[in-house]
Order: sequence, then structure tokens, then C-alpha cells
Amino acid sequence: MKEAILLVNMGGPSRRNDVEPYLREIFSDPAIIDLPAFIRKPLASLIAMKRKEEVADRYEALGGYSPLFHWSEALRQNILRELNTRGIDMDVAWAFRYMSPSIHDTMSVLSSKGVEKVHVLPLFPHYTHTMTGSVMKEVKRSAQRTKLLYEYIEDWGQETQILELWGTYLSNAVLEAGNGARVMFVAHGIPQIYVNRGDDYPERVRMSAQKLCSLLPASTEWTVAFQSKVGPLEWTKPYMEDVLEEWSKSSAPIVMMPLSFVADCLETLYDLDDVAKHLAGKHGAKKYVRARVFNDDPEFAKALIDVWQEKCYAECC
Repeated sequence: MKEAILLVNMGGPSRRNDVEPYLREIFSDPAIIDLPAFIRKPLASLIAMKRKEEVADRYEALGGYSPLFHWSEALRQNILRELNTRGIDMDVAWAFRYMSPSIHDTMSVLSSKGVEKVHVLPLFPHYTHTMTGSVMKEVKRSAQRTKLLYEYIEDWGQETQILELWGTYLSNAVLEAGNGARVMFVAHGIPQIYVNRGDDYPERVRMSAQKLCSLLPASTEWTVAFQSKVGPLEWTKPYMEDVLEEWSKSSAPIVMMPLSFVADCLETLYDLDDVAKHLAGKHGAKKYVRARVFNDDPEFAKALIDVWQEKCYAECC
């Protein structure tokens, strides 16, 4: 049986004119806005129209398009090399949930190449209904149309190989920050209503943070906070901005450790490196360091394939 690996991330615009349809796709997803379609779709169009210029300006500051196009291809190439090293002959492709190349289009291409089964690796360390759940619903729909078999890893943010790599990034950032550094583990927030309904995403994030804290000096102050809140509804707390404002009253260095993003994107390069850093400085922080994310680190490809082989490939091949 011919098989392939499919990497899936959220996506992003490739040019300014893509911002509005990108936003409309996000907010049209019932996993994001849980309302009947006749309400949700017009609301999504309204939100996209109102936010497009502001979001487009943010992407312009990053070069005019999402860096995820570059990093997704870099990861694909690294995984291909890692598979080759292990003697595994398998195609690797990547897709976006909310932008082209779409999940369905990519699965269709794989099917046309004779692939019969797809191993889906959602590039989100912690499962949440609003993202990994949404991706897998789209994979299921596409699989029904393309007749492809599939399996997937639900999440991988507590796996030893991943924690070790994160730990290296965290240790380097703490060293750069200096004595007395405090660590804020930052994750993308989700609407609190989904947590109330049973989504355990915040707990999964906290479990990763707790395990990483074992690498820090015992006296290190740390917390988990959530970023990227949109709209008037309550999202997972504490909000990053509130913690930053409080922490910045002290002169102790601040280390921001992202736990939701496999690659630099709007949420790291704009929200953390620009907005959060400016907010911390405004309120008196003397030193602010943001830990790196995986990007094109070949060790991430190695860790991800380790996890995949342990969870999926070894069981069926």
C-alpha cells in the first residue's frame, strides 16, 4: 500500500487580497463560531470585512504574506530527509485548514499519485476542538470524497522528544534573560465556552508547562497565559496582556515561551515580538526575551517522526 504523510497547519494569506477570504474561512468554521450556518456565514463575512485592513497591515509588516508557506515547505523537506535516513520511502505533503493549498486539494493530489493511505500530522501541539478537531473533520470529509484511508496523531505536546527540544529553547532563553528571569508559557487562547463544554485544551497546555518547569531552577516564578483573544466573549484566562502588565512592575527579566506554534507566524512575530514586547517595556520591564519556535530545526522533524513512528507507523506497518 502506498502511503504519505500530510502536515496540516492553520494557514495564512499569501498576499494582501487573501486576508479577507482567509478571515472569512476561519469565522465560517462551526468549530470557531458555533451558530447555525444562516447566522454564522453572514457574521463571518462581516467580521472579515471589518478586520481585513488591520490584519493586512500586520502581515505587511512581516513582508506581506504569512511565513507559514516558507516554514511548511522547510518542514516537509526536513521530514523527507529524516524518512530517507530511516529507510522509509514515503511522500510528504502539507496543507492549510483555511487557505490554499487546502486539505481536500492536497489529498486529491496524493490520491492521483496512487497514495492509498494518509498519515495526518496536525501541527498543533495540544488538541482542541477548535483546531485539531476542525482539521480532522475536514480530513474525514475529504477522505470520503477521495477514498483515501487515514489516521492521525491527536496531539504531541507532552511527548518526551518534543519536551526535550522545547527544553533546549527554554534554557537558552532563560540564560539570555539573566538572573531572576520569570517564565510565561504562552498558548493560543480559545473561547471559554468550549472549555465549559469539556474541551480540555488548557489542561493539556498546563501539563506541558509543568513538565518543562522541571528544567528550571526551583525558585523560578512561572505561569501559563493565553494570547490572541478576538471579540467580546470570554476566552481562556489569564490573558497574556494582564500578566505582562503585572509582571512588568518588577525589574526581573521576562521570558516568553510559546507553546502553540511550530513556526514563526503572525502570533509570534507580531503579537509576541512587537505588541507584547512593547507592552512589557511600557509598563517598566527591563529585559524581555522570547524563546524560539521550531521553524526549520531538523531536530523537530526528527522528534515529530519519532512520535509518529511510536504512535502510528509501528502499529500498522
